[in-house]
Amino acid sequence: MNKPTYWQYLFQIPVNIYNNEAPAYEFYPMRNSDQNKTVIFSGNMGNNSEGVVCVYLKLSKELKDNNKYNNLQRLLNLIYLETGVSTNPIFIPISEDENMEKILSKFSSQNFYYPDRSYNGSAREPNHIKRVGFLISLINKLDQKDFDKFDNALNTYIWALELREQPNLHLKYTLYMTLFLSSINQLANNPVYCEDHPVCPKCKKELYHQTTGEIQSIQKLMEELLTGEHLNEGIQKIKKLYKDLRSSFLHSGKLSGKEKEGGFLFDIKGSSDLLVDEMEIILVCRQLLEQFLLKKCQL
Repeated sequence: MNKPTYWQYLFQIPVNIYNNEAPAYEFYPMRNSDQNKTVIFSGNMGNNSEGVVCVYLKLSKELKDNNKYNNLQRLLNLIYLETGVSTNPIFIPISEDENMEKILSKFSSQNFYYPDRSYNGSAREPNHIKRVGFLISLINKLDQKDFDKFDNALNTYIWALELREQPNLHLKYTLYMTLFLSSINQLANNPVYCEDHPVCPKCKKELYHQTTGEIQSIQKLMEELLTGEHLNEGIQKIKKLYKDLRSSFLHSGKLSGKEKEGGFLFDIKGSSDLLVDEMEIILVCRQLLEQFLLKKCQL
């Protein structure tokens, strides 16, 4: 049997409503992928309901566990970033002889644009999928160092969102908030150490100390990428969460979400600040990830 010259796959994201001016978008192949053709379109759920996000991939290699991240997951991460809605895909079987025209005819929906609606709390504007294509074009321009930094930070951000989706989210608050903070940390520059190393008079070892620590690097990142009259307030909030939530959890095991008392859902009135912190950090993460790409590509 002859080896296929290409493999094609179709995935449906049933909870992610498609909301774009065009019914379909074709994107450039992503770096490090085997993509020959990538199309995202409004898919039909089998009735006349709202169209959902469908992803078509034409690959030069068979999709396997060892290449799934580069060919599919990174793309799903970008869709999640831009739509703010879960991207758990369902595989839709298609035959080898079906071309893109047949696939669109069979699976596409006539419903694709709802300009007066918002489906999430982090991104109100429509045309989310079109924006994904724009982000791909920026990612493909990054040098390797910035690409790795962005890719790692994005993946950590998505892990936090996915953990937040799980049942009993109120018992995981500290963990997913730590991941959000780690995503911001990964975008920032590494700490800077002083080049002069004094020697300990007792053990005679060189003493290394930072001139710019992780919190200072995060502050500098936010000052470079974000604007607005409430920027300083936002910086102080992130610095406080980094110290009081993240560092306290990693170093001392302190839980900030009242997990040991049943979680924040059992004390909504007393936990309003926790929920505000959660929504604000999601917005900050999303803005920093987008602005990082724009800054590095000088747009």
